[in-house]
Amino acid sequence: GGSNHDPGCAPGGSYNNLGNFGPRLGFAYKLTEDGRTSLRGGLGYYYTGMDSHWYNVMVDVAPFAPRFDFLPSDFLDPYGFQGLPNPFPAQYGPKLPGPEATFLTPVAVYGLFQKDFVLPQVGTWNLTLERQLAKDWVVRGSYVGNKASHLNGDYKADREFNPAIYGPGATPDNTQQRRLYPNFSTIGQVTSVNNSHHEALQLNIERRFSHGLSLLANYTWSKTIDDINWTDPFDRKFDYGKSNDDISHNFKLSNIWQIPSGRLSGLAAKVLGGWELNSIWIWRGGFPFSIYSGEDNSLTGVGKDRADFIGSSISAVELGSGRSHGAMVQRWFDTSKFVPNAIGTFGNSGKNILRRPKFFNADFGVLKTTKATEKTSVQFRAEFFNAFNNVNLGMPDNNVTSGTFGQIFSAGSPRILQFALKFVF
Repeated sequence: GGSNHDPGCAPGGSYNNLGNFGPRLGFAYKLTEDGRTSLRGGLGYYYTGMDSHWYNVMVDVAPFAPRFDFLPSDFLDPYGFQGLPNPFPAQYGPKLPGPEATFLTPVAVYGLFQKDFVLPQVGTWNLTLERQLAKDWVVRGSYVGNKASHLNGDYKADREFNPAIYGPGATPDNTQQRRLYPNFSTIGQVTSVNNSHHEALQLNIERRFSHGLSLLANYTWSKTIDDINWTDPFDRKFDYGKSNDDISHNFKLSNIWQIPSGRLSGLAAKVLGGWELNSIWIWRGGFPFSIYSGEDNSLTGVGKDRADFIGSSISAVELGSGRSHGAMVQRWFDTSKFVPNAIGTFGNSGKNILRRPKFFNADFGVLKTTKATEKTSVQFRAEFFNAFNNVNLGMPDNNVTSGTFGQIFSAGSPRILQFALKFVF
């Protein structure tokens, strides 16, 4: 920013913090004399980097590169609105008008950083009990967690007066007039005030690769909550609930099996030897989602009002997956229990109260490696993605005012087969 920034404003958009202290601590303890049972644990404090796209919000903001909207979005005649002739020949296309043209208000500020912005901070911890059952088998049980603070997010800085307090006279048409600084429209601000919390139980069984066979299976029971994606700009806790990435149950299984061929030779060895099977299996619960009003009944211009819930129990709304695909696609949940939010409110339904359909997928691979010479071989691969052609339904329409509310219009990939031939030398 050099010397052209306003007094009291950081030249780089926010002030530096040079005191980022990130300690680590870990331990391992042998519980039995045979060394087959151990207890391990650790904790640490980390500072994470930002995604590069957050820095791009400064590109169009003073003092780095001022940008203003001089004219309304009329691409065909940008000069006619100002009463100015086009100073450029037609072959050069439309250009910006000269300094005599005044820019319009309200001015949109495309992005700025919170003045006391800090890097995201993550505290992690884990405790693992491990037992070796046999020569190649190991089982583990782990408790893991993390607590993140100062996560990046966007925020509507030039918010209107709270319509719940200044309700009389508030309408969607006078949103701009109700702003604290009416000469500015939406001001997008990058903040570092979001939080998340994750805890999980992880169970794992592993057969390390030996005699041509390996196997890895794990199950995770977890919960992740956060306050990201602000609906109510006046109350950040309104969006405290299940994270968009929260998966309660997750099971995965993978294996590699090099099929033994015995002591074969000649043509039999080439035909029956060198076969390998592998697979990856995934079962998990659905991602959560919120129900939105589809109306700006909060009169804030944010556009994230949630619906009002008029039922007695959220669990009764979930119709479940024990139905035909046709029934699930037409009505994933009981839509009659949700209505648009009342005027001057943000909706009484919670964040991410429902879940998408569950997910199941199995991928298989069949490999055949045939020796051509002492130093070369030919490998044939046949791979089957979503081998059972399971239909994994997508996100249902979660907009109350939509004519397709509660219906599902997307699904995951069908069965895909892939073949390959590789020469190894």
